Amino acid sequence: MLMISLKRAGLSARLAGTLTLAALGGGFFAWIGTPLAWMLGAMFFTTTASLAGAPTHMSLILRKVMLAILGIMLGSSFHPEIISQAVQWLPSMGVMIGFVALITTLSYQYFRRVAGLDQATAYFSSAPGGLTEMMTVGESVGGNVATISMVHATRILVVVGTIPVYFRYFEGLHVPTLPPGPAGFPDLLDMTLLTACAVIGVPLAAKFRLPAGGLLGPMLLSAVLHISGLTSAAPPSVLVACAQVVIGAGIGCRFAGLSLRHVWRTIMFAIGSGVMMVIAAAVTGIVVAPMIGDLPKPLILALAPGGLAEMSLIALSIGSLTAYVSFMHLSRIVLVVMVFPAIFRLVTGTSLAQSAKNDSVD
Repeated sequence: MLMISLKRAGLSARLAGTLTLAALGGGFFAWIGTPLAWMLGAMFFTTTASLAGAPTHMSLILRKVMLAILGIMLGSSFHPEIISQAVQWLPSMGVMIGFVALITTLSYQYFRRVAGLDQATAYFSSAPGGLTEMMTVGESVGGNVATISMVHATRILVVVGTIPVYFRYFEGLHVPTLPPGPAGFPDLLDMTLLTACAVIGVPLAAKFRLPAGGLLGPMLLSAVLHISGLTSAAPPSVLVACAQVVIGAGIGCRFAGLSLRHVWRTIMFAIGSGVMMVIAAAVTGIVVAPMIGDLPKPLILALAPGGLAEMSLIALSIGSLTAYVSFMHLSRIVLVVMVFPAIFRLVTGTSLAQSAKNDSVD
């Protein structure tokens, strides 16, 4: 009992230290005027500390709470006209499906031929789906879960660290430190409705095994409330800033326990893949958007292989069709999680029975 208490106290101290470091990073980036400062600052400070050997730690419960807040905020960007607009997004959906197939193929060849990864590890490192989902399925078919997680964490790091900079310095857009939002808290009725989105949405998403459920469940319920006109409220800016700090720190903590000296080769190859994906998204958005009647900036954000929360935050910050970007990223995650494992098993001949056997060992 004493050992358990000491372990919990140690984790709490590590969490407090991590959050303090992340907040300092966010504050510093905000001071120097970096776009999306609270998330990027927390991410870079925590990643650096993790690779330097610091005992960083993130609470899964805290991260889920903050993801729920972001989900509610993203849902507040939906409006009653969104259903009629969704039909206009079908051409973009086709572009997204083709783009995901292309970059996955190119990245797979890169990891196989250049990095020398095995078939399963290369495939699930290349598929731009949810990190947790790709780790789980990749491990079930014999992939190296440590490498897969490292590659996906690095990919998100590259995408989130470059896309806002691209819009600020190459597109000339002002990407603020925080997305626009109310300074104060909503009234009691609106607060109750928004809180219910999290309380009901998270377990509901888990019950139906939705990808990125901690974010998606509250986002969908919040979207329903806002589309129906029952509320127009959104979480206050201070909560959004706290959520960004936690999300950024969570990315950095993915590297906890790793030594740059031992994993630099994998990280360098992952950076190469991430940069390739970012460039491909930018080029595709600029070239293809006029052909299908879309604007380049939202399409670039929709194609960028970053996280749903992070890319939607950037879209919200620059006022660039947040619902469109969120919808496209959600579709990408669902496509990759549901289709890509089946494709791998079909091509390689890996049986579902073998996958289940591997799963039972976990």
